[in-house]
Amino acid sequence: FFILISSALTNFFLFLSFLFSFYHCVKNNNYKILLEKKIFKLCFILFFLCLLFSFQSIGTLEEIISILKKYIKFLYIPFIYYFIKIYNNEKIIINFFITGATIILIISYIKYFNLINFNYFYSFLKSTNIVSIPIDIIKTKSSIFQNYINHGIIFSFYSFLCLYMAKKNNSLIYYIFSLLAFLNVMFLSDSRTAYIILLILIIFSFFKIIANFKAKLVLVSIFSILLLTQFSGNLVNRINAINIDYHLVESKNYNSSLGKRLIWAKIGLENLINKPIFGFGTGSYKKTNINYFDNIRNNNKHDYITNNPHNEFISISSQLGIVGLIFFCSFLFFLFYESNGILSFGAAIVVVIASVFNSAFFDNILGIFLVILIGLLFQNKFKMREVQ
Repeated sequence: FFILISSALTNFFLFLSFLFSFYHCVKNNNYKILLEKKIFKLCFILFFLCLLFSFQSIGTLEEIISILKKYIKFLYIPFIYYFIKIYNNEKIIINFFITGATIILIISYIKYFNLINFNYFYSFLKSTNIVSIPIDIIKTKSSIFQNYINHGIIFSFYSFLCLYMAKKNNSLIYYIFSLLAFLNVMFLSDSRTAYIILLILIIFSFFKIIANFKAKLVLVSIFSILLLTQFSGNLVNRINAINIDYHLVESKNYNSSLGKRLIWAKIGLENLINKPIFGFGTGSYKKTNINYFDNIRNNNKHDYITNNPHNEFISISSQLGIVGLIFFCSFLFFLFYESNGILSFGAAIVVVIASVFNSAFFDNILGIFLVILIGLLFQNKFKMREVQ
């Protein structure tokens, strides 16, 4: 429920679920459940590698601890799966997720069309010490409590889920929710990663969920009409922004979203060449950033120094080398291989795309969202197969 509302409460409930699952598992000796899928075994291996390679890291102790705290999410996955399996509460989780996301979706439209001045709301939260909203969220037109990347990715899956639920239950209200979320991501949000995820999920839905030819025709017609309306303005602006970023890179100016990602990818490739097998160790990416810019004597290096290359493959390979990269790619492969229906396959799509264009598990809320998706939708008793 709080995934789009409160990072603190989301973290608290997930950690509480993890601790309770761990206690229950030890008490009842149910270890087999934690290993009943190959992806869970790979989760344990990946976190174990993070622990092991922390001893050979060139990063500081603070950076090592920070990365371990982020990648402990791999360890959460089998335990969240265990928790849901033991208590059979998958339907409750889905209902609460839809409820929470729907509330934020409605508020997002209120903010976008400026029906309420949200600056007063954010000022109230800050003055009462309830929470201080980051300025990048305040400035965006449609994000409420989460940054536009998380907002877009979560609502992309929400739209996909509602479309499935609409077809499964023959429910008009779910169709409306799905359409509203689609509009929000494609035309009101600023997340280019979410555009890609949503388009792939829609194409997947086109073949796997929407079976009727007339329904497919209506879907294509709605999308085509929307592209001719004022809603398309934000999407066009984001595409133009990519074009501007590209021209900046051509002129050797990397101070843009695309430019920085290219620089971080270049550093990641050099890291893999220099330390191919075991990498530079857990929490080392920031140090390799600093070393790279020290060598080329760049005076603006502080604009690029980060421990997050916004690509999970670069992050893993720099820290854990080819060894870690092989296990991470195996993890992604088995997400598809062990998917048991439309929704779990859709979840696997979200994980892969989010890992390509962002450091999916490095990010706090996005990583937690993916943990819950995997733990939820890969249940043996929750095989949501193709809608008839």
